Amino acid sequence: MTSTQAIGELLDHIGFRKEPDESGAVTWELPVAPHVVNTSGGLQGGLVATLVDIAAGTLALDSLPAGGVVTSDLSVRYFRAVTTGTARAVSTIVHSGKRSIVVQVEVRNMPENHLAALATVSFAIVGHNTR
Repeated sequence: MTSTQAIGELLDHIGFRKEPDESGAVTWELPVAPHVVNTSGGLQGGLVATLVDIAAGTLALDSLPAGGVVTSDLSVRYFRAVTTGTARAVSTIVHSGKRSIVVQVEVRNMPENHLAALATVSFAIVGHNTR
């Protein structure tokens, strides 16, 4: 088993899923379930940050012709708990350069569609010549 397969199985087990949305953008979702909530009944903050990293990383990788990315900085502002339904992360590239990509991610509770968290993720581009 490769490390990519192992990570994919872990994400599947936790409940992360990639979904198309109405606008055609690719989103990632995490349903609220007993195994992913904190003691207050909301999605655990670290899992929300992981959802952000996955959603941003997928978009960053899809935007590159070659090579890969590694997370160099991740900042999440939490506004409200996601206690029912699903957390949906939608990503937008705000900067794409030779050595880095910066992505903004909105996490919304669905179906209410309220902003639950707002994040910025910076990635270093690796695996190809950046000169």
